[in-house]
Amino acid sequence: MKWAVIWELIKINILYSNPQGMVAVKKVQAARKDASFSAYKSVLMRQAALLFFFLFIYLYLFIGIDYSKSIGYFSMQLALLTLVATIYGFTGLFSVFYDSHDTKIYLALPVKPQEVYLAKLLSSQGMVLPFLMPCLSLLLICYWQISQSVWVTLLAIPSFFILFLSVNVLALILLNVIGQVLTRSPYKKTISTGLMVLSSLLAFMSIMYLQTNHTMTIHTDGSISAPILPFFRGLHDIIAQPFSTDSLLHFWLPLLLLGFLLFLVYLRIVPNYFNQILHIQARGTGTSKKASPVRKEASTLRQALIKHHLSTLKDSTLITQSFIQPIIFGVAMIPPLLNNGDKMNLSQLGNDYFGIFLLAGVIMGCFFVGPSTFLGVAMSLERNNYHFIRSLPLPFQSFTIQKFLLLSFIQFSIPTLLYFLICLLLFKLPLLLTLSFIVGILVSAFLLGQLYYWRDQRLLVLNWQNINQLFTRGSGQWIFGGTILLGMLGGSLLLVLSFSLAQVIDPLMISLGLCCILFLIALSAQAFFLFAYWKKLVIK
Repeated sequence: MKWAVIWELIKINILYSNPQGMVAVKKVQAARKDASFSAYKSVLMRQAALLFFFLFIYLYLFIGIDYSKSIGYFSMQLALLTLVATIYGFTGLFSVFYDSHDTKIYLALPVKPQEVYLAKLLSSQGMVLPFLMPCLSLLLICYWQISQSVWVTLLAIPSFFILFLSVNVLALILLNVIGQVLTRSPYKKTISTGLMVLSSLLAFMSIMYLQTNHTMTIHTDGSISAPILPFFRGLHDIIAQPFSTDSLLHFWLPLLLLGFLLFLVYLRIVPNYFNQILHIQARGTGTSKKASPVRKEASTLRQALIKHHLSTLKDSTLITQSFIQPIIFGVAMIPPLLNNGDKMNLSQLGNDYFGIFLLAGVIMGCFFVGPSTFLGVAMSLERNNYHFIRSLPLPFQSFTIQKFLLLSFIQFSIPTLLYFLICLLLFKLPLLLTLSFIVGILVSAFLLGQLYYWRDQRLLVLNWQNINQLFTRGSGQWIFGGTILLGMLGGSLLLVLSFSLAQVIDPLMISLGLCCILFLIALSAQAFFLFAYWKKLVIK
């Protein structure tokens, strides 16, 4: 392989997968005409800033736990974070490798499949690393607590690199399996969507199992007792007891397996990439020539528009992220409430805590919407149909409202139902508290959904080639990270403060006060969206 060629391909793919970053660079160039800019360097610097943001935020979140004595909790948190990174890395890599339309261009160029494959892999790490950075924060804190040595702490970097390789190798193997299936079937969209959703659901079920089926005990010395997970404990053993049997079984042997999988990817999967793309395109070409059956016209305009809205929701990456995001960040990143020992028994709380659970639902609803969900890209999914629809003799305002309501129902219904069942069956909450929590989720998600829906139309992109181009518009990753940070830190502080005041004053008074405040905020926000956005939707 020629590294000069790979580097040029990396720069091309970085710019291709970050068009909005290019727009930002061009704006800076226009404002500072005398300065010299490198487009790909500017994009890389923006991504690096995002990585450092996540690194330091999670250093703050993890600093209060003594991981030197909490090997079980360390392994559990590392497993959860790695699963989250694998899910998002898998969906991001799939869009770059199989949903992009630039691969066929390389077929006519004198480049090797290995060079294209490696360039695509490296250029897409900006979508993987932000979700993997919490692992580095966790490793840095743990290694410092074990050794109290700066030099030993630096070993967190090679340990993080092992996790980085593990996530990417697992994602690449799964991608190859999906690619093999797609080469044998013409139904690319249906199969890829089904397989990606299935794999994400399996990962989510693993997260749920880790969070809810293990008991944890918080000790007075800051340590937490929890079941010890294989492989992930090895990154603790290699520092705490490097010459032990546990270190051999859970670090060195998995490292050998990782080396074997890397060799397998390089030897079997990478050279076959071009062939997969050719077969998939051949299948798609063959099916496009078939005469499609004439469908019966919808009996009403409303039914026709509903079918149209649903037809735009076919991207597997978008579907996966829209449904998995509220579940992942609700379950994996909020500390588990099912702790053993000094926990508060939620099932025995009285109904006068309804206001606090309404607040908890509002915080949870912040995770339901983002730049990479249905509402965050809704109108951009219209592509060329957008201008055609605006030319039709139907009110564009009605079309936009109907699309928003339908996509909101689709996006919010499944996660909301899941949390309803979790509250009733897992936490055994009283019905009133459960309903308060669900109402808070729906109100928060509905308001925030309008904000992202409006944002998508302000940043409208109709000529996109890769769905990730829509996710990264307008500093989308920064907005997403800020929402998560605000929900985790600010929300946690508000909940702790509310529970503390309820214990000191009166739960009913605190609940009524919270309901009044949240009602006024929600009413004000809805009035703002009504006058600043919805009433201004007119055909230009």
